[in-house]
Amino acid sequence: MERHQDFATIGLKALQRAARKAIIKAKKRGLKIPVWKDGKIEYIIPKIDTEQKTKSNGYPTTF
Repeated sequence: MERHQDFATIGLKALQRAARKAIIKAKKRGLKIPVWKDGKIEYIIPKIDTEQKTKSNGYPTTF
């Protein structure tokens, strides 16, 4: 059973990375992305975050 949970965790992380990359591409191209909200799909333009994020070690992240 633990092995299946490991695969599920790996799959979830892969989906999260793919979603993050799709949002970044949409930001760069000015495209709308579908978002599930209040029982229906809405299309929004992702906001551009101009604030620099840093990890705890002080190095900037790529997002």
